[in-house]
Amino acid sequence: MLKLKDYSITYPNGLVLKYEDMHIKKGELVGLFGPSGCGKTSLLDSMFNPDFPGKVSCTEVLLDGKPFPKAGRELYSIVSYCPQFSQAALNPKLTIAEHIDLTLQGNKMKKDPARIQELLDALHLDPAMLSRRPGGLSGGQQQRMVLLLCALKNPKLMILDEPSSAIDLITLQDIVDFLEHLKGETTMLMVAHSRPLLEHVADRIIDL
Repeated sequence: MLKLKDYSITYPNGLVLKYEDMHIKKGELVGLFGPSGCGKTSLLDSMFNPDFPGKVSCTEVLLDGKPFPKAGRELYSIVSYCPQFSQAALNPKLTIAEHIDLTLQGNKMKKDPARIQELLDALHLDPAMLSRRPGGLSGGQQQRMVLLLCALKNPKLMILDEPSSAIDLITLQDIVDFLEHLKGETTMLMVAHSRPLLEHVADRIIDL
């Protein structure tokens, strides 16, 4: 699903980050682990952030067997990217139901109430929350709603950068249950500072 060969990043200040070759197979949940500053988030930013300031050098980068597309409609028709603190991107003026409608419209998908209910159940979220705006939800509930939006478009690859950060243990268990639910349904690459968490949910771990 995702293959990187001879991948490196050079920042404007001269910092160079080099990565070992990676091959993430279809249907895997792969954890990305390493100490702070090793380049976990930089790797994701370099692939999925259109405003990434560094320069990328590589021999080969493939997504679903094809050359990796630039950030845009083609890329995000295949990938759901959930960066750190992505709940901050929720529009405070829109209800969660309106966020769902916009996600479906943007991906030219029909509304499937059964699928929405399935994801709500997997994330242990009350359907009544759909009528609320983000400000009416806790931080953990917002985090899980973002995960719902990411999964709703049925991506071939889901990128999760620290989905377990700044949440309580109950929410963490809800997210773990959700990842277990999605296993085999989509390919996932997840960054986390907690190795025990990755050992619990991931099929394998890549150490940086």
